[in-house]
Amino acid sequence: MIATAVGAACPLMFAAAAVVMPVLIHRNNRSTQMPEQPQPDHVTGKYGTVTRVPAETHADNPAALDQWILTAPEWHPIWDQYVIGLISLADLPNTPPPFRQRPGVTHELVVFALNPEHGPHEAATFNSRSLAEAVLTPVNVVEQFTCTDDQARDLVRLCATACVNGVLTPETGDAPDRYRAAWRQSIHQTLNHLLDPHHGRAN
Repeated sequence: MIATAVGAACPLMFAAAAVVMPVLIHRNNRSTQMPEQPQPDHVTGKYGTVTRVPAETHADNPAALDQWILTAPEWHPIWDQYVIGLISLADLPNTPPPFRQRPGVTHELVVFALNPEHGPHEAATFNSRSLAEAVLTPVNVVEQFTCTDDQARDLVRLCATACVNGVLTPETGDAPDRYRAAWRQSIHQTLNHLLDPHHGRAN
């Protein structure tokens, strides 16, 4: 029975973490705002695919704002699927108060490996029960930040796309602090760009 998300690391993980993680928005894009056209709910990259979970499948959990199923066999020899989730840290009716790492944070991004004994996991049918049954612990990545719901969804989509392109790794291997620091850097640098695309300069 698989119990935790601890296992042998793929060499690709060390290559990914050896570089400074970039802002996840192309800097050569003349537009300083997020594109307004609809973004794809399924992305294929060199290292796998990622598909957005339909909102109606987790409508019973108002704190679950967004979820993506990542299928990426390059990162671990035993499991090849992950869930990248976005959680609201707002106070919600009939819900215990959320844990906030510091005052003012509004959202939490999490990455869990998914138990292959319950898979393969399909985004179209992945719901709150699936999440409770399938996630492997401990959590691979957890990061809290402050922004609007729409900005948080944009950020999670960028992180999911970065995983299939090899820019971020969903695994933490034998150096969890190092990989989580890489996620933290990418998340906050990208979020700073979303919040202030001109970085304090005039338009």
